[in-house]
Amino acid sequence: MDAANEIRSLVESSPIGVLTVDGTGKIEMANDAARHLLGFESGTPEGEPVTKYIPLFARFLNSRRVAFAARTMVEASGKRRDGEAFFSQAWVSSYEGPTGRRLTVILSDITEQIRDREESGLRQLLSNSRIIAGAVSHELRNLAATASVLHLNMQKHGAVSGNQDYQALGTVLESILKLSASELNDASEQPLEGLSVGEVLTELRTIIGPSLEEFGIAADWEIENDLPLVHANHTGLLQVFLNLTKNSRSALINTPSPRIRVTAYELSGNVVVRLSDNGPGVSAAERLFQPFQPGASSTGLGLFVSRAIIRTFGGELHYTQPSGECTFVIELPAVQTGV
Repeated sequence: MDAANEIRSLVESSPIGVLTVDGTGKIEMANDAARHLLGFESGTPEGEPVTKYIPLFARFLNSRRVAFAARTMVEASGKRRDGEAFFSQAWVSSYEGPTGRRLTVILSDITEQIRDREESGLRQLLSNSRIIAGAVSHELRNLAATASVLHLNMQKHGAVSGNQDYQALGTVLESILKLSASELNDASEQPLEGLSVGEVLTELRTIIGPSLEEFGIAADWEIENDLPLVHANHTGLLQVFLNLTKNSRSALINTPSPRIRVTAYELSGNVVVRLSDNGPGVSAAERLFQPFQPGASSTGLGLFVSRAIIRTFGGELHYTQPSGECTFVIELPAVQTGV
């Protein structure tokens, strides 16, 4: 066996996916593990454009930043042969070949790890995020402002104006107002980036899809192509989507023919995302976004914080309950191009 065949044999038997991409962006070689990861039980993706499966690698070929990259580690989303989304971790090396720049990629499927990471990320967000502090401070500010008005009204009676406890109460209320305003401003100051809602929803589908199937919940996904980018950050928006879909999943446990529908479209300079289910709905919709709801799971802050997150992006989160349907509507301002 000559050296080339021996190397090919070793690569083919590797439990880790290995593929090479030629200068035209086509998959030149894929071992058995890589073929399986891309959804090939038989046949091969060799000769097909890599952008069909993992678009990031095609962009690598045209990027000056990775022109001479060696052993660059990336996380990349992709689609299998049947259209199923997945996430991979890849070590990418580029080199110059007879037909131009080429890539050698060593990759593994980390879809399950991503699901676990994002699920735990929601719990971490609810316990540690500064957004919680800002949102709670906002409610505290409202209460303190109301109490401050009552305090001033009592002063008109004159009988308590000289009382030391009364004066101390005024000082406490003033301090609470200042503190809550400061916390709210701090929590709102975060950089926002142009984000693809479609890509975040694709990631949501990959994460939540298996658990919906496990509970026998059908899911419809209607995402318009070429949606404009929005002013948001990836982590915060994904956590809101996860919280809303997990709430729907819980509400549908005893519902006949349970179904979730996710739609996204552009409307009047906004990207609108509707997350609907055919569950029983809520009995007190007017209190839905108030913190510490009676009967809520965990801390009772999920919807309260979700709305706070969307508002930091300049958007809004609503709840509607048309006949036979419960719907959360997220409106996010689109990034204005050419401005």
